[in-house]
Amino acid sequence: MEENVDLKLVIALARAHSALFGKIEKSMKAYDLTISEFGVLELLYYKGTQPVQQIAEKILVTSGTITYIVNKLQEKELVARKKCEKDKRIFYVELTKTGETLISKVFPEHEKYLGSLFEQIDPEIKSRLVADLFSMKACVEKQK
Repeated sequence: MEENVDLKLVIALARAHSALFGKIEKSMKAYDLTISEFGVLELLYYKGTQPVQQIAEKILVTSGTITYIVNKLQEKELVARKKCEKDKRIFYVELTKTGETLISKVFPEHEKYLGSLFEQIDPEIKSRLVADLFSMKACVEKQK
């Protein structure tokens, strides 16, 4: 039977994703955050106030899921919602002072953690892998 490299690629990507995000999830628990909550805080920290729907698109979750995540972050007093003045159907999310303080502490530690996870991989290989994966994404998205 001939090797199916496409199938092996999917399996390898899925296992790498599972291993990586399992580690990240564990590290976020130390801050009482989920990966998705961290993603929202990081986005707001670097991009500023954002519409709810745009946050969902950026962190790759559904509109229903982003509502749940934002509600949880509001309960923790890390973000606040505000209505758009021009279109009352649109809500924006912004960091609170508590949220800004937390993410400004957590993000540098997260970067160091990722560095430790990938320290044994040659920087050129990492750069090439990033380029190849983005190329793969573009190729997949072109398919019908």
